[in-house]
Amino acid sequence: MKLTPKERFLRTIKGEDVDMLPVQCDFSAGGLQRFLLSRGINNVSDLELLPFFDNHVLYAYMNGATLRMKTKAFCGEKIIYDEWHCGWDTSQDLLYCTHPIAEWDDFEKYEFPDPNAPGYLDYAESLISAGYAEERIVTSYHFCTLFERAYILRGMQNLLVDMLEEEELTCALLDKITAFHVELAKRYIKLGVNCGRTVDDYGAQTGMMMSPSVWRKLIKPRLARIHAVYRDAGIPVIHHSCGNIMPIIGDLIEIGVNVLNPVQPKALDVEKLAAEYGDKLAFFGGICNQEVLPFKGPEEIDAHVKYMVETLGRNGRYIIAPSNGVGKDVPLENVAAFYAAAQKYRHIK
Repeated sequence: MKLTPKERFLRTIKGEDVDMLPVQCDFSAGGLQRFLLSRGINNVSDLELLPFFDNHVLYAYMNGATLRMKTKAFCGEKIIYDEWHCGWDTSQDLLYCTHPIAEWDDFEKYEFPDPNAPGYLDYAESLISAGYAEERIVTSYHFCTLFERAYILRGMQNLLVDMLEEEELTCALLDKITAFHVELAKRYIKLGVNCGRTVDDYGAQTGMMMSPSVWRKLIKPRLARIHAVYRDAGIPVIHHSCGNIMPIIGDLIEIGVNVLNPVQPKALDVEKLAAEYGDKLAFFGGICNQEVLPFKGPEEIDAHVKYMVETLGRNGRYIIAPSNGVGKDVPLENVAAFYAAAQKYRHIK
């Protein structure tokens, strides 16, 4: 059977038979710019990748700072500000540099963004209008969903202390952030996306940035409210969290996550992950861009991709992709080696 990318992705995450496994090659903003320039393309856009990679997923970024960061549209500005009044350093890929609620005294007068403001989803609407959702997955993009947004607003050290010592204020802040994303999810669905995606990192290299019990108390019920909007609409959910989040993967499944991304093999035990959750969850990522893609040669990359397909894909629920967007540190010949190996092994079942 010959499937469209959309059909292949949806069947894969359910563990149904497919003609081949989906493949995705995403880049960081800087990595994307470098790759496209190497092909003589000045326009920095995920859409420009489609002639080169069999990408199944397109991200419906919000207009404003998120889209500008992804497309390198800075116009010489050193800092750009998003709808939350948070500043971002344009010399880096996705590095925040201001904390609008660094002091709790600023909380009451802080002006939260309006999820229904005009223009937020112009780019998303353009993807839908152009018909991409008919053939591919066009997913919402809840950038810095809960924990990340809260620590950008407060500062990481402040928020981690807050979660233990200022629970009432922390809950009030998280509730405001949650309300924004619930309404945004409704708006995305009305627009016509066919998948939801939340982005919120909870893990560091060897463990979580908070205890699982604190995550379950403060983050889980609020993330569940956002995911429920997609679940109620019959739309699958991708959740992105870097790092070792093994203790809460069962919880993520419980609140409606269908696809886990980016599955960093230097942080997660992929054998254990596949054994415990491979029949309940699809894995999206897994190809190491900490050590393998930047530093290894074609033969080692080939063997690594084969191992991940056989391990993470043992139940058929696997989207072959780098574990986070390919950065500027990855040689272009290694990008080619990854993609060749993915094409080679995507037929292994």
